[in-house]
Amino acid sequence: MKQSLTQIHAMWEKFPTVQQELQDVLFIIQNSLQANDKEVEQALLDMFRAGGKMLRPAFAIIIGQFYPGNTSNLRHIAAAVEMLHTATLIHDDIIDDSPERRHAPSIQSKFGKDIAAYAGDYLFAATFKTLAYHTDDMTLVRQATKLLEDILTGELTQRTNHYDRHMTLADYKEQIAGKTAALFVLSAQLGAANGDAPEEFVDLVTEFAFNVGMAFQILDDILDYQSTKTDLGKPTLQDVREGVYSAPLIIAMQDKAEIQNLLAKKDRISNDESIQLRDLVIASGAVDEATSLASEYTEKALDYLSQLPDGEAKDTLITISEALLERAN
Repeated sequence: MKQSLTQIHAMWEKFPTVQQELQDVLFIIQNSLQANDKEVEQALLDMFRAGGKMLRPAFAIIIGQFYPGNTSNLRHIAAAVEMLHTATLIHDDIIDDSPERRHAPSIQSKFGKDIAAYAGDYLFAATFKTLAYHTDDMTLVRQATKLLEDILTGELTQRTNHYDRHMTLADYKEQIAGKTAALFVLSAQLGAANGDAPEEFVDLVTEFAFNVGMAFQILDDILDYQSTKTDLGKPTLQDVREGVYSAPLIIAMQDKAEIQNLLAKKDRISNDESIQLRDLVIASGAVDEATSLASEYTEKALDYLSQLPDGEAKDTLITISEALLERAN
């Protein structure tokens, strides 16, 4: 008998209804993990047991509560969103050769890249199978397919920008719009579409989700310059070694010869030089500028959120969003 996937992030303890829904989502995911390969199946179980905030399925569930539809379908849709998100993380780790994910060994480092690739592919298939069996609206599947394309475009944009020392904030925004914001948008749209939500509501939650996703990624990138490996569960400035540049660095590196010289070393940058680079970015004031950029997206997200219909779902979404967009890790 399989071990249950029981780890729900502590942030949901204040929202017992959402916490229970997410627990049900994990059971749905577990029942979906029946790959014809025990090693692939074990890798996936380990990945989900490592935990995560499950923000995207939570958004789908909460937004689905504004105009309730079939609750079982909503949970399965939320499960599909989490499986899709996890698939992208697994493939990210393969590409980046990442040793850790969520304070634990990544699938590719523990099981090898072949098992990781199969595991990610399996989750992509499980995502669309789940959507196909739990919606009669082909529009939902088309939305998922389109946003999956947006996510892939974001990943390809990131690849194009690897080690680009002339990368601009506009390039970065395009990259994270696809890599991160698109999945938040998908969560919101699928949650809304499960019920009979009016078009105006769908437009509002789409804008809300996009701006939340943008702010979330910028804040996540800022944490690289404020936290230790223990805080984040990954080596400090590992992304920089892999040629992935984020808002604070992009702002700081413009016409800064000392930073440019360090970046020219690419993946050969030492640990001491990484610390030096982080200190230079902080001293430049770029972290504060990036924080201001995140605040702009946060304010937009909360403005769209304020226009949603009043009720428990809105109150929950406001509390979660404010906590999320003011987080420290």
